[in-house]
Amino acid sequence: MHMEKILRKILVKVTPTTSETARQHSFAEKIIDGIMGLPGKHVAAEMVGSNSRNTHLAGDHDLDIFVFYPERMPREEFEKEGLAIGMKVFRGHKWEKAYSEHPYVRGTIEGFKVEVIPAYRVTSAENLKSAVDRSVFHNEYMKQHMQAGQEAEVRLLKQFMKGVKCYGADLSANSFPGYVAELLILKYGTFMACIQAASKWVRGEAIDIEGYYSAEEARKKFGSHLIIVDPVDRERNVAAALSLNQYARFIAACRAFIAKPSASFFFSNPHKPWPGTKLRKFLHETELVAVMLGYPKGIVEDVMWGQFRRFTKKLATIAQQNGFIVKRTGEWLECGKHLLAILEVESVEIQKMKVIRGPEVFYAEHSEAFLRAHPKPLSGPRVEDGRWVVEVEREHTNLEALLKSELKKLSRIEREGMRKALRQKTRIMEEKDIVGLYRKNMEFQQSLTAYLKGREEFLEN
Repeated sequence: MHMEKILRKILVKVTPTTSETARQHSFAEKIIDGIMGLPGKHVAAEMVGSNSRNTHLAGDHDLDIFVFYPERMPREEFEKEGLAIGMKVFRGHKWEKAYSEHPYVRGTIEGFKVEVIPAYRVTSAENLKSAVDRSVFHNEYMKQHMQAGQEAEVRLLKQFMKGVKCYGADLSANSFPGYVAELLILKYGTFMACIQAASKWVRGEAIDIEGYYSAEEARKKFGSHLIIVDPVDRERNVAAALSLNQYARFIAACRAFIAKPSASFFFSNPHKPWPGTKLRKFLHETELVAVMLGYPKGIVEDVMWGQFRRFTKKLATIAQQNGFIVKRTGEWLECGKHLLAILEVESVEIQKMKVIRGPEVFYAEHSEAFLRAHPKPLSGPRVEDGRWVVEVEREHTNLEALLKSELKKLSRIEREGMRKALRQKTRIMEEKDIVGLYRKNMEFQQSLTAYLKGREEFLEN
């Protein structure tokens, strides 16, 4: 299909109708009017984000309502007032307390996902008192600099990022936030110009629309795989939360799209679950260990994802430090129910004997310390290639036994969310348990199938 035809087709799907946009703005005004009618020390309320800038996607009913407080208000009072207003807005509706730099309230009202976020009313980005204060300056900057028609280019870029699973500011994604997509269109002008440029990005790519730094200065200051200097705050890289993997995935997807354009890049389809027989065959042929934990009460999903990913990496590190070769890891989270960490290894059983290579013989002090540390090895000490070598007995030769031991220790030192999860029913799942969960849960079927296939979806277009 011709490129222009593809993009026109996508744009029709992702552009909100006039009535949809009008309903969103009407509802936001209703919320804002209600907030301003409530008693409190707030001085203003305003909708910010993509909906206020007309860069939101069709079906996006997420509304960010900022409630502003005087710049000199003490932090403790600011947080207390902000939460009180939020809870009043959601009276009679489902809500939860969430956290950015400070707590706020979010929930659902009449089909809209609403976040009521307290912020300080500061006069410039240089006087920020909390991280969210700059959002209003983002709004102003975009409205001043985005040219007519570029809203459509932003929508194409956002939907492309969603389609190749590289979009979202939450911790479960570690991807491109909407504000970054908007800045990229300001930088490159159009969706296709951005895709062409991104296909050639390198590690340490630096984008600075306002020209605060040279590319080398930006790399030295921020030291990230992608640097996009915030035009309203020169001290901030707005792509800082983007993971290296998501950055690389986006570049690869841009190259694949240029080579073979298709509308399927913009809308990812869930993986068709493998039949049970194929799953059992795969599990029988690979070495996979799964740790099941209960979902902790009172911890919102965004926060839990960040802690859970760090926890899985910690398990992998523990396994590697004890001699197990970890090929890859994965996570599955069912909010309110389960956390499942997956470690795929070369073998769950390793030899009893472990080789430890010490310092070169030429360094007498280090050599003496090494020999003192291993007074009774099973084999050695001996010299190999100029180094001291000993062989000792491993404490753990079975990965499942190692993890059971370590999980007890981690339950005492992890952050609140993971600590709570570890103190619930935690177990190492056997193959029959994994198959049983697979049969019962459609989301797990799709997630595990995608993990086991291990293939980027955009390569199947």
